Amino acid sequence: MNTTMRIYAGATGLALACLTACSGAGSSGSAGKPQIEADYAQYASAEEVSVDADIAITAAVLSVQTKECDEGGDPPGEPTIDPTAADSVDPDPDPSATDQPKPTETPTGVAGDGGADTTCMPMVFMKVRVSGMMKRGFGVTEGDEIVIGNIDTDAVSMEGTTKLSVGKQYALYLTQLVAGDHPGITSVPTFWIPVGGNQGIFTIGTGGVQPASSNIVALTAADASELLGSSAQPSGKGRFTTSVAGLKKAAALAAESKK
Repeated sequence: MNTTMRIYAGATGLALACLTACSGAGSSGSAGKPQIEADYAQYASAEEVSVDADIAITAAVLSVQTKECDEGGDPPGEPTIDPTAADSVDPDPDPSATDQPKPTETPTGVAGDGGADTTCMPMVFMKVRVSGMMKRGFGVTEGDEIVIGNIDTDAVSMEGTTKLSVGKQYALYLTQLVAGDHPGITSVPTFWIPVGGNQGIFTIGTGGVQPASSNIVALTAADASELLGSSAQPSGKGRFTTSVAGLKKAAALAAESKK
């Protein structure tokens, strides 16, 4: 399958309403998977990501809850018509359309775990348990379990997306999407997505905390500006190592800057 889908995403991270409308023909990614392209807002520091995040947490991924191929859905405000309802009869039917649509089969394994095609965007939804808070909001607190949505990298290949693995710990900068924000997703009414793709994801390991995105070069906006303006710019994934305490300090600076 040779497919490139383009996603346009602003500061909030992922514009799900545009997942289908922005798709088009292009190249295939690794292992023959469709290649996805995205245009995210750019960040250089943990402080800047924190500014645009609704919440920032540390969390362990507990499980994959469901998968769904987003087909866009009905735009907000559009009535949804149930084709099985008794009164939903087309007053002006097409005489050439005689075949009835076949029901969608539920795949085995994780609900919605199917392949991608040119008309939909595969998404994966994971349950995580909040262990700490760097930026509070929306009533979320330590011990809560929330659902994180992300592009399903098992089905498509996309630069700027980091797979969240079950059993691992992450620091996550997130924004919330509710039902009206994602008419194409029906299995999960409310969920959270990382800000700026993998720019909102930091991995937590024994050696410290590292950004998943090579765009993030420092904790603070001032440090990032100085570093990027110098001749000795670092390169490569995980260009600097910090701690959860460091991320909390950067989040505090972001909160101060918004006052």
